[in-house]
Amino acid sequence: MAGLAHLGVGLAAKRIAPQIPVGCLVLGAYALDVVWCAFAAAGLEQYPKAGVVGTPAVWDHSLFMAAVWSVLAGLVAAWIGRKTRIGVVFGLVVFSHWVVDFITHPMTAVFPPDTGLPLWFHGSPLVGLGLYRHMFGVYAGEFGTLALGTTVYILARRRLKRMSAQAAALPVSEQGRHECL
Repeated sequence: MAGLAHLGVGLAAKRIAPQIPVGCLVLGAYALDVVWCAFAAAGLEQYPKAGVVGTPAVWDHSLFMAAVWSVLAGLVAAWIGRKTRIGVVFGLVVFSHWVVDFITHPMTAVFPPDTGLPLWFHGSPLVGLGLYRHMFGVYAGEFGTLALGTTVYILARRRLKRMSAQAAALPVSEQGRHECL
């Protein structure tokens, strides 16, 4: 879950990846949930039922599979963007989903049957710091991360606009020497 926190991370990533569209960064921050939805539709993952200690989402939210999906997403991004840096940054944004979930799970204040995130597959230890065990943690985590991410994004946009304006003011012969990246 941690929906607003993932959005905040995606927005903040614009600061270190100005060449990647912000929509792609936000999608990357939600990538593990997108994979979960696809696997749930295919019957590989199940939505935990209330009152039942659920089966954790091992094919998309385990530490191992989050790393696998992050590497794959990074390779695709590097291939599409034709730059290794784009792939590395995008892969890290995808992996940030697991990091945020690790901080927030088990989120028993929002979903009581939550037991944490698996490290590997079924039967592996479940981990998580549990920030969302209390509603205060939910509100602080969600709105705090969103506010911080939005602020970083706005400052990054201002910086990029200022750099673009400065580059446009340079004589044509010097424009090739200055990059905004």
